[in-house]
Amino acid sequence: MNFNSATQNLLVQHGKIEDDKSRKFIRDSVGVTEFKVVSRRHSILSGPAGVGKTHGTLDECNKANIKNIVIAPGTSDVVLAVSLASGVHSLKDDEELVVILDDADDLVFRDIDTINKWKLATAEENEETGFVPHFNHNVNMYNMMLQFEKAGNTRMVEAINAFTPDNGIGLSIPMNRVRFVILCNLDLEDAKCFGRKTNVKNAFAPVFDRFKYKRIDMNWDIQWGWLAHVLANSQPFDNKGFLLTDDQKKELLNWMYSNWDRLRSTSYRQVRDFAADMINDPDNYLDKWTDTLKRK
Repeated sequence: MNFNSATQNLLVQHGKIEDDKSRKFIRDSVGVTEFKVVSRRHSILSGPAGVGKTHGTLDECNKANIKNIVIAPGTSDVVLAVSLASGVHSLKDDEELVVILDDADDLVFRDIDTINKWKLATAEENEETGFVPHFNHNVNMYNMMLQFEKAGNTRMVEAINAFTPDNGIGLSIPMNRVRFVILCNLDLEDAKCFGRKTNVKNAFAPVFDRFKYKRIDMNWDIQWGWLAHVLANSQPFDNKGFLLTDDQKKELLNWMYSNWDRLRSTSYRQVRDFAADMINDPDNYLDKWTDTLKRK
């Protein structure tokens, strides 16, 4: 797929280079790459919205058929605990679970309590002492259990029962077969990222040391090149049987290029929204695209 200028083609090449760097880190993080030894099990991939953190991580997991769950921003503690219990309980003997914490700035880095929770969950297993890190949710699960029983969801009932501690309160889920991949916007190597929350910054330091870390930063034009590279080699709705032609892709990307500084979002999710408009409303999609622009 050719674009309208040598400049745009060069941006696509730069976008591919940036994508290749990110994908290597992601493959290492989710367990695609086989190493003789692994010093750090968990990973953090940070960068502003629209640089491919979520898209790349999910794509690499799907291509390698890696078992994974995604924890969305704003997920409550109980839903998080139940999701982890279900994911770990469903593992076969030779499997591990990749847990993707998406847009996790608040979920992980909000305050000392959240940081300490992940400090415990991501601690290093010690085979000599028998220590296994756990994710603990110390709240009575009785009402949640009743809801699953009434719904006939025996799989979730079994998962909760499997990780209910002896005192019968909450959940305690072993994390020795879990890889956490934290996706966030914060630049965690920037001393200013926590603002005036000095206590949070100090509490985070020993947690950060347990993670492989990569920061993605792109100028707007390279970010556009990344989107162009990804869209040129994919279909937003391939699984639905609706394909964009090369001309449609070119039109979409050139429109984004011309309106970049007025777009509310420049992520691949936004590309999917624009593609859906082209497919669902071929006579009026340009009007819908225009409605997405910031008013200045």
